[in-house]
Amino acid sequence: MTAPLLEEAQARYDKHHGVKAKPEPLLDVMAALSQWKVTDEQVELMEATRIIWRDTVALGHLGVWCSAANGGKSALARFAAGELAHREYHVLYLNEDAGAGDLPAMHEHAKQHRYTLLNSTLTGSSPDAQLDVLNRLVHDGADLNGYVLIFDTLKKYVDLMSKGGSRAFFRLMRALTQRGATIILLAHTNKHIGLDGKPMFEGVGDVRNDVDELFYLDATDKDERGIRTLTLRPDKTRCAVKAVTFMLDTTDMTMRALDRVIDVQEMERTRRQQEQDREVIDAIDEALLGGGMNRTELIDLASTRSGHGAKSVRKVLDRYCSEDTSDAKALWMVTNVRINNSRYISRKPGRLPPLPNRQTAEPFQPAEPAEPTREQAWR
Repeated sequence: MTAPLLEEAQARYDKHHGVKAKPEPLLDVMAALSQWKVTDEQVELMEATRIIWRDTVALGHLGVWCSAANGGKSALARFAAGELAHREYHVLYLNEDAGAGDLPAMHEHAKQHRYTLLNSTLTGSSPDAQLDVLNRLVHDGADLNGYVLIFDTLKKYVDLMSKGGSRAFFRLMRALTQRGATIILLAHTNKHIGLDGKPMFEGVGDVRNDVDELFYLDATDKDERGIRTLTLRPDKTRCAVKAVTFMLDTTDMTMRALDRVIDVQEMERTRRQQEQDREVIDAIDEALLGGGMNRTELIDLASTRSGHGAKSVRKVLDRYCSEDTSDAKALWMVTNVRINNSRYISRKPGRLPPLPNRQTAEPFQPAEPAEPTREQAWR
């Protein structure tokens, strides 16, 4: 039997018995990797995509916003819903995560801002029934151009740990975008932190591949004024979206966008460090109630009042001192006096007065002012 006949017989045998043919040797590097080459067409498509809300929401795209529980994503989504509705988009907010006590206020917000709030519980229905209607809209060819659908939250509509269930759900979401809809899915991060120190999306890895944009929402705890800082940062993109920072006033749940991006994770690291330094910070603040002080005298006084060594006080003082009033980390300002090359420390303008002493609950008393000298003429 000739070689060609032997090869043909072997091929028939392999096919009959399910034997997979050996792949050809992979030797052409460019041919092997060219499927992932970024092309002019891809870049042009990204640049042509229309951004419809604050550099984060792209028209006709499927996006996910994820954060920890109580991370502010629902408040941010309602803010987006109101602004998009005022721009003449038909916004449908599907909220299956709210408690019955929260719905009246949400309903009032939706009426005020002209978007539609949907909830299956009040009608004795279910999220699955909502998905059935959406499937029918797709099947019947409904025109969804100009519609924005916000799902709060994703886990109420799909089992994120099941590849089969998530595959069917995201097939529907993609079909909706193909009919013209813009979709925002709110999701949670899990308790695990990634190797980069950042939170991780809660769900199977396939979800990341199924969406156009994936955002993480980083949020601070509320400060003494009830303000939370939230930064929505992109992790996966298919168009020119950007990170945006918002301020949430928890006293009246109003939101506003900032014109600069704040690294919230860095803010949280600073806050945790400040909690560790709290006793020394309070002692320095107490000493400065009467006005600025010579740095050396301030360190000695704060050391005495806090019970911490001068070296520890010096570290804390240097950690939060700056000559720049716009330095967000700064608690105190330093002024260099040329006469004797000394440094004077004062409280940063605009800072709230220190809290009462944490041990005695007594108000802080200012330090006794030293006899003024000519070096203190800066006052």
